[in-house]
Amino acid sequence: MLDLRPLACRPTRSQLREHRRDRSGLHPRVRVRPCFGGVSYTALMVLFAAVTLGLRAWGAPPRLVIVGVVLSAGSALGAVLCARGTRLRTFVREYRLAAVAESNGLRYERGAASPGVPGLRFSDGPGRALRRFRGEIGGIAIEVGNYRRADGRVSGYTIVDGEASIVDPFDFATVDDWLRVSDAVTPRVAAGWS
Repeated sequence: MLDLRPLACRPTRSQLREHRRDRSGLHPRVRVRPCFGGVSYTALMVLFAAVTLGLRAWGAPPRLVIVGVVLSAGSALGAVLCARGTRLRTFVREYRLAAVAESNGLRYERGAASPGVPGLRFSDGPGRALRRFRGEIGGIAIEVGNYRRADGRVSGYTIVDGEASIVDPFDFATVDDWLRVSDAVTPRVAAGWS
């Protein structure tokens, strides 16, 4: 059974800083979706700035121009806070992902196709880093990851003790995805113990 407790952990700021500092090519890089509010705030900032410049050029009363400047500054602050929140959520997600892999004796890898599934081009999306984990659980060699097929669709795969299976793609940031990995591994480990 996989240890999924790290998916629910709440890392401190110092733990996140240490993780980011120690992160090398061996740790996963995962991005969360950007905050929609950040896009909205940026659009509002541009709109308010344009209206403020228009009011100033038109010769509007200074109070209206000041209101426009305040609204533009508030929108800029909202956009910055949304970007910062997205960055923080990304750090937390990376930390949890690395912690789950580490607590289960798995290691994160990037790189060429696995010998267990020959001829596949591994990737979990255009321009994104490969997410693949390898290791041993209960003496059984496992590998789980995602790859892109020739037709462009993304699939997940598991290789448990040399037997490969094609499955739905993994996100690795949710408990459900790690439970799918656990379901693939647990019967083999139990059989090895009996």
